[in-house]
Amino acid sequence: MRSGPRQGRTPLTLGLPAALAVAFLFLPLLGILVRTPWATLPSRLGSREVTEALGLSLLVSGWALLLALLLGVPLAWVLARRDFPGKALVRSLVMLPMVLPPTVAGVALLQGFGRRGVLGPWLESWFGVTLPFSTAGAVAASAFVSMPFLVISLEGALAGLHPRYEETATTLGATPLRVFRTVTLPMIAPGLVAGAALSWARALGEFGATITFAGNLPGTTQTLPLQVYLLLQDDPEGATAVSLLLLAIATAVLMALRGRWLGSGRQQEDGGRGRGGEGSGEGVKRDLRRLSGFFTRVTGAVNHAAPEDPPRPAPDPTPYPLSTTVAGATTTHIEAEPGTTIAVVGPNGAGKTTLLRAILGLTDRARTRELLLGATDASRKPPHTRHISWVPQDGALFPHLSALANTAYGLRAQGVPRAEAHREARRWLDRLDVGGLARRRPGGLSGGQAQRVALARALAARPRLLLLDEPLAALDQSTRAHVRHTLRTHLADFPGVCLLVTHDPVEAVSLADRVLVLEDGRTVQYATPAELTRHPRSPWVARMLGRNAWPGKSTGDGTVALNGGTSLVTADPGPEAPGPGLAVVGPEAVSLHTTRPTGGSPRNVWPGTIREITAQGARLRVLVAGEPDVVAEVTPPAAADLGLAEGVKVWVSVKATEVTFVPL
Repeated sequence: MRSGPRQGRTPLTLGLPAALAVAFLFLPLLGILVRTPWATLPSRLGSREVTEALGLSLLVSGWALLLALLLGVPLAWVLARRDFPGKALVRSLVMLPMVLPPTVAGVALLQGFGRRGVLGPWLESWFGVTLPFSTAGAVAASAFVSMPFLVISLEGALAGLHPRYEETATTLGATPLRVFRTVTLPMIAPGLVAGAALSWARALGEFGATITFAGNLPGTTQTLPLQVYLLLQDDPEGATAVSLLLLAIATAVLMALRGRWLGSGRQQEDGGRGRGGEGSGEGVKRDLRRLSGFFTRVTGAVNHAAPEDPPRPAPDPTPYPLSTTVAGATTTHIEAEPGTTIAVVGPNGAGKTTLLRAILGLTDRARTRELLLGATDASRKPPHTRHISWVPQDGALFPHLSALANTAYGLRAQGVPRAEAHREARRWLDRLDVGGLARRRPGGLSGGQAQRVALARALAARPRLLLLDEPLAALDQSTRAHVRHTLRTHLADFPGVCLLVTHDPVEAVSLADRVLVLEDGRTVQYATPAELTRHPRSPWVARMLGRNAWPGKSTGDGTVALNGGTSLVTADPGPEAPGPGLAVVGPEAVSLHTTRPTGGSPRNVWPGTIREITAQGARLRVLVAGEPDVVAEVTPPAAADLGLAEGVKVWVSVKATEVTFVPL
């Protein structure tokens, strides 16, 4: 017994119990097949009682599914996307009908909706509705026991769908209802179809709660399972025949699903990256069209009473300066003129992404006290009305839409007619050299192509502020250089302010007009790239720029006492008053020697041991452990002449004129 190719043999201690489990589950079903009266099967299944019960079963299970969709889909979304007091209790209540004995469920329904129940008298006096012993009661009983299957399946699908897709749609101007209808529903299609099918199959087979709450009235509440119950008393062969019909229906449903409720989360998380992400849910999406049409009609009716989309905006060429104050886990103040690109840098956990999410209104960890885009304060507006476009790290292209539809999404969400939105989207795709890929879905795009489509989508939405969260992080070096050039070209024409989160000093220097340095959620430096390079105000910034920086204290006489206990001599006496700061030295100004240098002008000399040698373009970067640790740059011939290698003892020298003290 083999578990599959390249997986080896299944251990007997696992394979034997597994085989017994299959036999235990299959033998009763085999018994139905063996004992079915095949000769009289057509006449038995074609009898008036059976066809009447079958029609009623389909009617009751269909209405039960509709009720489960109307109530269960919103409930699953709330459970998956919102935290609230008592959430664990609500989830337990949802699952309770799955474990309750059917007769107990029927008794509970009687006590809740019966004539003497909690709500029953009010239903009868206000609406003239009596649920027990009626077709509506059978629907209520079936929905009560089947809805949990839909909710649990759909909650799992939503948990596997990363919120960044919905958040990105929101920042493009889509209302929450539109996001749910156009992004969430299509992307959880496998989970929704699986949950709906399982819920319907459970409703079709419901027996105990129905007979207890709605009775067993022919033509009114007598469904197929209840028909089987009656036939068992007088006609066991007829009961077996009808059981075979129910078995065939259930088997057909499960075979149609083909395990999609197990694979949907992985497909969603692929997000369309690769061919599998694009096509894996196509069959399910076709199955979803009827359900999707139903939701469209429902939401369309809501929209008729209260329009979902805001009025169509006219193109606004007005430049928008930025002034914002953010407080919370990230605290900073930013002011910038239109056309400014600000690189946001800092170590991991510094609060860069939190800053962007606070500006977008997508987090409670930090909030904007003010967010002035021109003369408008958007700090109290919901995210979809702030006119801020966001490109997350992976682009978050919607995998069920083409590149053209992705790019037009923001315009469509803002009320622009489809034809005009597609024309403008195509212009943006052409400008970013991906117009020929308009018909492709994200699964058919390379990393660089997908990033350019994501940028086109953000710019096409006519934002007043553009936020880019490490847009080049996942690209290889050649693709990154090409996309960087594209960014530089189009950011120059952007009339608003752009915030660019990056860990790459090349991006920060080449793309940005200003650099905002965050550490521990606070602003360390906000300066031009040239000023940042000359006077980095933290060791992290200096290391990012490839420079040595040691914290210390100026003594006022040209000496810097480093925190490690050593000191460096500078040619510049520095500030008159002693104070803390950084001693900064470029790696190209560090010299390495095999013996202690005795001549020349170096005034800062100390011993060290080579820890690491790495290539940096045409030069080598040498990390020397000593007091203090230092990084030097040398040419490969010089390294060969000196015999540099890891573990080799060397002497380090730095001229006093190469040491710059930056007060903090």
